[in-house]
Amino acid sequence: MPSEFEFRANAVEFCCPGCMQQYYGSDAHGLLVPREFACVRCHAPCEMDSMILRAAPGVPDGAVELHRVAWEDPLIGGVVRRFFATVRDGMTRPSRIGDALRGAVMTRKATWYAVSVLSVVAIPSAVGFVLFTLLVPMWGSGSTRSGGSALRMVVWESIGGACAVLASWYILGLVLLAFMAWMTSLTLRMCGERVPWKVVWCSFSYALGPIVMVAVPCLGIYCGSIPLSMWWVAAACIILARAASVTAWKVIVSVLAPLVLLGAVVTALFAFVVLPPISAAMTAAAQVGSANATTFGPPAPGDEAAESDAEIGLDESVPVDAVAPGQVDITDPITKDAP
Repeated sequence: MPSEFEFRANAVEFCCPGCMQQYYGSDAHGLLVPREFACVRCHAPCEMDSMILRAAPGVPDGAVELHRVAWEDPLIGGVVRRFFATVRDGMTRPSRIGDALRGAVMTRKATWYAVSVLSVVAIPSAVGFVLFTLLVPMWGSGSTRSGGSALRMVVWESIGGACAVLASWYILGLVLLAFMAWMTSLTLRMCGERVPWKVVWCSFSYALGPIVMVAVPCLGIYCGSIPLSMWWVAAACIILARAASVTAWKVIVSVLAPLVLLGAVVTALFAFVVLPPISAAMTAAAQVGSANATTFGPPAPGDEAAESDAEIGLDESVPVDAVAPGQVDITDPITKDAP
């Protein structure tokens, strides 16, 4: 029955069974208000569930039903169920999310979803950092006062490091996501498509489902970062193309442009800011090592003065003043055989 579905406003024609007079649903669910009335043409009683439905002119058949993002639909269940339902749609059915974003987009709810995804990744990372930094001090510290003081210091350092890990995930994650959404919206405008920033932001946020897999210990962040990032890019392109009704090639170019720019900036920073100090330090260390080898090593071949000094300096068995007048130095090869 029509009352069991939700339709887009004015996307469905409710036709009178007697004269086929069209009526359009205008409430929040795309249904008729009121549900029962008399037809304006044939004056026959009309009940919404008994009327004939068809798509409005110019509306595809697949676009009449109202889709909602699972995160925004309270009928699905609690927060946890809605979260994992949205993660599943972002990983396997991104087009469904794109269809749901064709109507009104709610930036605040999309932002909270992005924060939730980052929390699933950031909190285990912070806990793992704390446990790892505490293992060695807990095993190595004894019952002495110094050991306990060192352990307390390590605990506070671990807590500070965990806060830094959380801040890096939340702040850097949201800032980079907002920057990419802004660059994508700007690139789409250059391509002749005026897509609001909030539509791009919601599309990118709800495409974060694959990033949840980064939380898998020892596998996600090390082995799955690149594949999961590519999965997110593909999901974001599909959602944005459906939500903004933009051709695929424009969306792909607009999404990849900020990624290429960001990669170029990171590469430039690494090449001109990080590498020069490291190269200078390695060169200085090599020069110091070479100087030490030259100073303390054997004399170079052909250096007669150095070889003579080395031979004289190596014979320290008998000091000069150790032989009294009239005595024979038995260590002297010239005098040891004298009578």
